[in-house]
Amino acid sequence: MTKEEIRQAHLGYLNWIDSLSKLNEEKANTPYKTGKWSPNEIIMHLAEWDRFTLVQRIPSMREGEKLEAFPNFEAFNAKAATLAHEQTFKETLSYAKQQRQKIMEQLEAITEVEWDKVFYIGDHKETIRNYFTSFVEHDYHHRVQISTE
Repeated sequence: MTKEEIRQAHLGYLNWIDSLSKLNEEKANTPYKTGKWSPNEIIMHLAEWDRFTLVQRIPSMREGEKLEAFPNFEAFNAKAATLAHEQTFKETLSYAKQQRQKIMEQLEAITEVEWDKVFYIGDHKETIRNYFTSFVEHDYHHRVQISTE
């Protein structure tokens, strides 16, 4: 994906977040399928990965940098789900929107040429472009879950 396509995908995500404000608290806190997360938990999951990316990834996404491997996914995701239960869905939506807007601001400041320079996450070769292409795909995966309610 190009930088502009990723920017457009993020704008689409923000519009989607806005559209979810029509869900009432009960619907927002009901799992979309038995044994699965609720919309509130899904949005907090996305927001917490955004926060992680802002703090732990973007500042170090420079050519040749060696970033730590990802944290344990299950533990990270469980913590995000717990956080979702500590606030209203509207608060989760607001938090998610803020985190994504901050990511967009950070990405806007990165020149196009930097998007293809290689850095490492653990032993895995990565670029900003590939990282955020996967990011958009991850968003889509969860958007489908909530949209199919």
